[in-house]
Amino acid sequence: MKLRCMLCGKLIEEELVCNEPVDEFDDEYDDDLPKKKPLQVCLMCQAKLKREADGAQKIPKPM
Repeated sequence: MKLRCMLCGKLIEEELVCNEPVDEFDDEYDDDLPKKKPLQVCLMCQAKLKREADGAQKIPKPM
């Protein structure tokens, strides 16, 4: 399944991993869930966001 990074638009290839088996004939499970596109962020954007968040929480050095 191909997804796009919501920040930079780069294609991300994700494999769907399901921990529990899904019954193909159980339609009641799908009725409760809204149909939305999954939002993903690529590894480069994750690193950028983490660095910006860490920098914003640091106490500025006195001059």
